[in-house]
Amino acid sequence: MPFSFFFSISRNEFIFRKNDYYPFLKGSGEQETVKEKNRSRETNDNSVLELARVGEAKSTDKKNIFLWAFYDAADTIFAMAIVSIALYQWGELAGMKAGMSFNRAHILVSTFLMISNLLVAILLPILGAHADIIGKRKRTVILLGTTTIILTALIPLSNRFLLGLIIFTIANIAYQAANLYYESMLPFICDTKRRAKVSAFGVAFGYIGTIFAVILVFVLPMLFGDATKADDVINGLVTRENIQLNWVYWMFIFAALFYLLLAIPFLWTREKSLDSERKEPFRQKLRSTFVQLKRTIKEIFTKNREMLLFLMGWLLINDAVGTGIAILVDYLREGLGMEETIAGATLFIGIIIGILFLYSMGPIIDKRGPRFGIIITAVAWVVGICLAIIAGVTYKVEIVDHTVVLHKLQILAYFASAILSFGMGAIWVVGRQYILELAPTEKIGQYLGLKKISGKVSTAFGPLVFSSILAATMRFGKTVAYQLAITSLIGFFIIGFIFIIFIKNYHPLYLQGKRYPYSEKEMGESSPE
Repeated sequence: MPFSFFFSISRNEFIFRKNDYYPFLKGSGEQETVKEKNRSRETNDNSVLELARVGEAKSTDKKNIFLWAFYDAADTIFAMAIVSIALYQWGELAGMKAGMSFNRAHILVSTFLMISNLLVAILLPILGAHADIIGKRKRTVILLGTTTIILTALIPLSNRFLLGLIIFTIANIAYQAANLYYESMLPFICDTKRRAKVSAFGVAFGYIGTIFAVILVFVLPMLFGDATKADDVINGLVTRENIQLNWVYWMFIFAALFYLLLAIPFLWTREKSLDSERKEPFRQKLRSTFVQLKRTIKEIFTKNREMLLFLMGWLLINDAVGTGIAILVDYLREGLGMEETIAGATLFIGIIIGILFLYSMGPIIDKRGPRFGIIITAVAWVVGICLAIIAGVTYKVEIVDHTVVLHKLQILAYFASAILSFGMGAIWVVGRQYILELAPTEKIGQYLGLKKISGKVSTAFGPLVFSSILAATMRFGKTVAYQLAITSLIGFFIIGFIFIIFIKNYHPLYLQGKRYPYSEKEMGESSPE
């Protein structure tokens, strides 16, 4: 009688109480009822949407891959032309023009870069969960890419140093978010056995954007004039009022234009997605995004040890790679004392050579797996940084027309640039492949978001650490300061590499069509090589 009363007025919680206090009354049919209601309570909460279950692509259309890769080239324009080439030079000159010292302007640029990367780190996992729920990614790539293009052009047009940095912060967030949705399309545009090859093709093709950026370094000074050298302002040869940005100013505008032109073919990319758009209200999708993300984070910390190792390693590796991308041109120009055009030529030659070797990484990783790929990348990275440091060594000093001329081993910078270009591209291919092999297909966006949060936390502090070492050691001379600062990148990479090398090799299982979570038997068969 009391139980009939409880049945009539209560829900799951009273059913559980009855079974807890009177276990002898549990029947098989009733147990099923409890399980069903419990499952309903956990997964069919009024506002929690399940992930969009979109099947993986079973074939690879070369034309479609070609169109998809154009966006890789487009957003590489932002990474190279803005973050790596123009941002620091614009910031240093605009900051000094606004009355700041060189060191303060440099640190402010690094600080805003750090802030933008921290905000990216917070937002990307949320956006990744959103991508997994909606099951469509292309449209969001287009929206965020357009936002990046507009804001990039507005950075110099603002004519205000701090306002320009704020605009850059927002542009960087939009750029990183678009890249997340773009990368998460990979399983839905090509089949399993060609994904590393397609990924490597995308990264290698993306270097077209880098080539465009380097060409702009040559062409824009001829069209709009050279920018003022920071050293001339520091040494009092040029007053703050007479600082000229010239080609650096126009780099932002032309970068936005080329970003737009290279992104246009992406509009015709086809992805495997849900047949129709989900019609649930925004509030329901938003709540579901946070719930699904919470479940995924719990899964990684309690069940997916390999992904946890990857994220810890990626945190450190990306610190080195992200900082290297941001300061490479600055190192060639300020650290090694190269002229603008020479630095551009060094980078250009290095990129061409790097592309030729990078494309070969796809078939290698498809065959041997990302574990073998990370070993190759680690060797390339350490050798490249060492060569960059040695390139700053002075082997001869002479006086020409009462001027002291230092002769350095700058020829090594060409080799360093080529090896680092390969290493920087290869690490993205390796990282994508690890995510594909360690993440459930329906959660690819969330895992990519968490990979990026790991990377962005590191790149938020990497440039700041580099700038701090630079400022602290500047009294030993600019070249020595830059050499000491860039040396720190080797340590970060090696420690991160140690974490990742302990991840089990699941690649043979992945090629067989199996996906995470792998069974205990499969895990036993996939011990490290």
